[in-house]
Amino acid sequence: MDSSKHLLRLRDWDAERILNVMEMAIRLKTEVKNGTYSSQLKGKTIGMFFEKPSLRTITTFQVGMYQLGGMPVMLAPENIGLDKRESLKDVARCLSRWVDGLVVRCFKQSLVEQLAEHGSVPVVNALTDDYHPCQALALGQTCYEHFNKNLKGKTVAFIGDGNNVSNSIMALCAKLGMNFTLACPKGFEQKSEEVNSLLPEFEKHNAKYRVFNNPKEAVKDADILYGDVWVSMGQEKQKDSKKNHFLPFQINDDLLALAPSHCKVTHCLPANRGEEITDSVMDNLQVNLCYDEAENRLHVQKAVLLELL
Repeated sequence: MDSSKHLLRLRDWDAERILNVMEMAIRLKTEVKNGTYSSQLKGKTIGMFFEKPSLRTITTFQVGMYQLGGMPVMLAPENIGLDKRESLKDVARCLSRWVDGLVVRCFKQSLVEQLAEHGSVPVVNALTDDYHPCQALALGQTCYEHFNKNLKGKTVAFIGDGNNVSNSIMALCAKLGMNFTLACPKGFEQKSEEVNSLLPEFEKHNAKYRVFNNPKEAVKDADILYGDVWVSMGQEKQKDSKKNHFLPFQINDDLLALAPSHCKVTHCLPANRGEEITDSVMDNLQVNLCYDEAENRLHVQKAVLLELL
């Protein structure tokens, strides 16, 4: 399988491709604000297969495809019955005869990889338990705009679990020469194989990867504080136990005060206000960039579709 045909995980893409997509996203954003829309994907379709709930991802891919002149087709998991009603191989091969690409949000990373392997059209990972590359690209675009394209040496401090979002943001930082800091309780770090796969990229750019079990230490040199839910979709049974571990890692006014004065905050959303982030930080729109990042999901995903389709 040629991973360059797909967006399965961000570490498969090089810095040039990531930057090209971000530049394209900014141009597309300008077009929308000017009331003009490209028709570059006229006549093309994407199949959208979502096993997990979604607001931002499902809306922005559908709206984005319409704005590019194409059409999204929703594929309900209960109708398809992967490997129950029909084998995954057969589904991938049939869909490849009808649609020009697949956008997939599911639990297992192996599912998006198998769809890419057995089908012949590009597959976009719209979130799995291991990665969320579209979210990382939206953060990249947001930082690119906020820091006037000057990303090298900037520091993103991810305050929370070593999860799918943190894995993809770590990859973004490694590729673009940004420092990445993870602040989490002991035992909730990223898998060593994920970190080790990207350490050469950090070293190449003279950037740093760090882990702190004390959030106060992690924010001291941060340009961006990044928040995420403590319990990912499908892990709801762990909520009470994880909450006890993560309460000291809440992004609040006291923690933000320990960061440099220029530091901004963002969150991949949805946010559990009062848990991983407080109302006072969420509603401080001088500091919080999460709504800009959510807006940029539309534009950067349109750029991904143009890049792959």
